[in-house]
Amino acid sequence: MSFYHHTTMSDEQRPLHAIKDAVAPFYVGVDVGGTSIKIGLIDDAGHTIDTGAVDAAGINQNVTVVKTAPLPHDAVTAMAESISAMLSRLKIKKSQCGGVGLGVPATMNKMTRRLNRPPNIPAWTDYPLCDELSRLVEMPVLFGNDANAAAYGEYWVGSASGQPSLALITLGTGIGTGIIINGKSIEGNVGYGGECGHIIIDSSDNAMICGCGKRGHVESYCSATGVALRTISMLMHRKTSIRPKITPDTKLSDIPKIVYFEAEGGDQVAMEIILDTAKYLSIGIASMLHTIDVACVLIGGAMTFGGKNVPLGQRFLSQVTQEVKSRVFPAIAESVLIDFATLGSDAGYIGAAGLARDHAKSSAK
Repeated sequence: MSFYHHTTMSDEQRPLHAIKDAVAPFYVGVDVGGTSIKIGLIDDAGHTIDTGAVDAAGINQNVTVVKTAPLPHDAVTAMAESISAMLSRLKIKKSQCGGVGLGVPATMNKMTRRLNRPPNIPAWTDYPLCDELSRLVEMPVLFGNDANAAAYGEYWVGSASGQPSLALITLGTGIGTGIIINGKSIEGNVGYGGECGHIIIDSSDNAMICGCGKRGHVESYCSATGVALRTISMLMHRKTSIRPKITPDTKLSDIPKIVYFEAEGGDQVAMEIILDTAKYLSIGIASMLHTIDVACVLIGGAMTFGGKNVPLGQRFLSQVTQEVKSRVFPAIAESVLIDFATLGSDAGYIGAAGLARDHAKSSAK
């Protein structure tokens, strides 16, 4: 979701590519979420191929949506069945496919190819996800963290297309980051190479507590949860139109939405909260840029305050850009591109397919 009532390209039905115009080979992208799994068939040029409606509710159009099962074996079986059905409908042979990319909200043991304690799907811990899916679909399966998969999607065919490197920062309940440099996903020694949401921006003893349990991280201040908690704190000291909108029954996840609407209506405290979010985020981005010096930083996820098509979203991005450039070396400030991501929720499966494509082409050399 993008804040909130404004529709952006990332929220609309994306244009689909006719199979007759597709460029082989094909790649399957799988984006595993906490409640659902998206599966898309992508051609060699990065186009999503039309699959039609695939469930009783007619939910999709360009991806297969599978309810995430509590048991990994059931989920993998559903993935395999959906992939097979998709290829069958489109009359595509497995020999025409270069592989499957799997984006999961977890890290993986590279030696065993098993998941390391995925927080949203704990029952999948230590399950041989890649190998089991590969056995069922009879194709190679490449694993990627979901944030890195989404980043690769933006790198391949999204806002960073043509850029040599990027970092994608997704603002939601937490903060995810994916980093791509020269086409390669930065994963680190144990899979936490892109966790820039946990850069420390406040080292004080009373710094806000992050969802991971540590203090002072970017996520503590700039995630939807962090914005909600900062808002509640300000209500104790400031006069604002936000106050009567928040009751004991209001969910934390709804508070940033209230802040957004009140800022649109001219409330100065709400606007201050949003601009402070930009400031805190810029501190983390500046530290990240001094470490990896990427050409492009993209902001996506649920909390973009309307995104590029809305004045408030534009002001948020402008504030982030201004703050970042005031904090980094002049050469970085002059060259870095800071923008919103464009692929929305499609980035995960597109990028997962792109990672599989990159792996297949590298292996063929």
